[in-house]
Amino acid sequence: MVTDNYQLKIKGSKLVFKTSSFKAEKTSVLHSGVYTKEFSSMLFASAAGLAAYMLTGGRPPVVRYTILIIIFAAAFLLAGKYIFKERELQVVFDRKDKTVYVLQSGLFTKKRENVPFANIKSVDIGNRQFVPENIDGINFVQKISAQHGSAVPGLGEVEEFITLSLQLTDGSERIIYAARIKEGTVNGEPEVPAREIRNFLKNTV
Repeated sequence: MVTDNYQLKIKGSKLVFKTSSFKAEKTSVLHSGVYTKEFSSMLFASAAGLAAYMLTGGRPPVVRYTILIIIFAAAFLLAGKYIFKERELQVVFDRKDKTVYVLQSGLFTKKRENVPFANIKSVDIGNRQFVPENIDGINFVQKISAQHGSAVPGLGEVEEFITLSLQLTDGSERIIYAARIKEGTVNGEPEVPAREIRNFLKNTV
């Protein structure tokens, strides 16, 4: 099963769930509509190129500009691939080992956690809502953005998420999926693969 927000596949004794939507967090003032991956990479590359240009002050102008262009291009590509890449969560339910393997990608390494099936109390669908606090600041940002012809859509609106989490026997939880509720979706809510995961765990021998 593949959707815009996640992938779910059953391979033999394993159910593999992958998603980049696993954080129910309030949108930062540095809204993704303004600071996109490409724009952030460009800012990083510009800083790297400027630093290289300043450090090669004793060289001929042609050499300095050549180094600047090379550093800018390399920094832009590397920043997009490693620094500002979209983080992914992979959750593997393994019937053979009776263990859930939770792997979260990071900048250079992956964070890993192993959760035995016996420690999973339930798989629950939840809801989280974030109400904007600094309305005056948000209105100011919107006003400035509108004056420059780049209004930020959605900034200042109440944000609501549907979450899917593993409830553990020690009272803690592990959120494995968090999709923002958007207008235009079926019943206003995104699809959540709770039934598939519950059935897979229920049929574990």
